Amino acid sequence: MLKIIVVILFCTQTETYKSLLQDGIEFGYREKYKESLTLFNLAISKNPKYPAAYLYKAALLDLYMIDFTDDSKEPEFFKLLNKAMKLSDNLIKSENKKEKAKGYFFKGSALMYAAVRYGRKKSYINAANAAIRAIKILMKVPRYDSTLYDVYLPLGIYSYAINKLPRGLKFLKAFLPDAKSKEEGIRMIELAMNKGRYVKILAKDALAWVLAYDGQREKSIKLAKELVKEYPGTRAFNWTLAYALKRAGRWHEAEVVHKVILYLTLRDQREYPYNIALALYALSICEYVLGRKFYSIFYLDMAYAFLKDARDIPEKKYLAKRINRLNERLERYRRIYNNMQKQELVKELHDYGS
Repeated sequence: MLKIIVVILFCTQTETYKSLLQDGIEFGYREKYKESLTLFNLAISKNPKYPAAYLYKAALLDLYMIDFTDDSKEPEFFKLLNKAMKLSDNLIKSENKKEKAKGYFFKGSALMYAAVRYGRKKSYINAANAAIRAIKILMKVPRYDSTLYDVYLPLGIYSYAINKLPRGLKFLKAFLPDAKSKEEGIRMIELAMNKGRYVKILAKDALAWVLAYDGQREKSIKLAKELVKEYPGTRAFNWTLAYALKRAGRWHEAEVVHKVILYLTLRDQREYPYNIALALYALSICEYVLGRKFYSIFYLDMAYAFLKDARDIPEKKYLAKRINRLNERLERYRRIYNNMQKQELVKELHDYGS
């Protein structure tokens, strides 16, 4: 790993600020966190008064915390967002419309990342306040530069989400910034995917999730497969593909993808038993739906064993409840799930791993 970082440092000495950002983002998509951080730090050293590198470094830390279910980077994450917002204010004061648009984009994006992180921590009031502020700011961007296509990703997701609010929450629309139609929201995400500078891949991933949820499942699967092909060996895009396949009812294919996710998790996250437990639980669900109850029991028991060794994090309790609910459904099958069958399953799993 040290050799890789040394090579990156040597190769990027003459790179521009923008190319350092793009390369850093690319390494992030490939879940090469150390290399990505190195490039973002280089970008910051090249131009410490510009907000972009601070924003995308924070985004990388957020991705890392999601991937490893580890909130230890939160203090640095929020510090970087605050720095990005402070520097964005300088751009907003500019007389140049394009620079002003970038300032609004970086500041609104920083607030949106904060809102999402607050939401994951169930700090819903903070999340709502930050999200509303973010959308109001991001909506200003097209007034000054309609060709800053990256902004259409958060605006598109917002428009889609507002139009998909459950009936009991429709009243919230009266208190939120105006949104485009659901269809226009999808078109905006597509625009960011096709013409964005830094968010093309992120927009493609978001579009795959949105289309799967919206019932456009074959389109979603196509996008997700393209992402997995372009970024092989990444857990995040395989989770996207698995979700799209399950929404389409293609559970046999989803099972294969979840086995890949389990392998990648065991390969790269051995010291994170919660992540292994989650991958095993997802595979157990697949086997249950496919009618392979003994396999489901086998993977579920392993998930429970790994979960016991996991750190005490909020996600652990939630996953334990889901494991217990599935276990209750499988209880009647345990009477015929004897040690001989367990041994056969262990052998088959070993052969698969080989």
